[in-house]
Amino acid sequence: MRPKIRTNFFLVILVTLLSASGANAGGFGKNIVVVLAGTEKADVSGEHFYQLGLDDELAELGGAACFDIDLIDARTGWVIGSGADCLSGMTESESDDGVSVTATTFFYFPGGTLVSQGQVTVQPVLTNLTDDPQFTHVTGAAPLPGTNNVIYGDRRFRNAKGSVRLSGLVNLSRFGEYIIDFDCVFIIDLEKKRRWWDWR
Repeated sequence: MRPKIRTNFFLVILVTLLSASGANAGGFGKNIVVVLAGTEKADVSGEHFYQLGLDDELAELGGAACFDIDLIDARTGWVIGSGADCLSGMTESESDDGVSVTATTFFYFPGGTLVSQGQVTVQPVLTNLTDDPQFTHVTGAAPLPGTNNVIYGDRRFRNAKGSVRLSGLVNLSRFGEYIIDFDCVFIIDLEKKRRWWDWR
């Protein structure tokens, strides 16, 4: 198991226990718990958007800085694919040291691709919350109940709708060099697709 996975292991266990049973990171289930972990330098080419035909989405964002990192099954700690966290529109808080950003997150599962988008809060870590100096900020996003923040899906995720919730840690000490360390847990709760016989 990689060191970056171990740093947030307690959070992975907690989130996994709180998520619905039967989660499947391969994209077969309704509830999926994964971790995006790694260190990467920003890519501003927009390639992730262009490959999926999300050109208009990128234009509305005014561009984005994307960080390519490992996609990890929260239950096993195994790398099962790749992901990209694309950040744009940073807004500083007037009341504290936090910031808000628009995050477009690409999940490249073995069974298909899923993309979510939402507002993410980033705030400095309090010294009594972690013993790991490699992380400087806590990050999180919790969509309102019933909100769909999935903007794209293909193959097993075609026409998918649902909510994607985030809780994690990041290191912004090298943000001036456009480098971020990620250790973030995502709970993907997809709506169950109705079968033709359910309409009877």
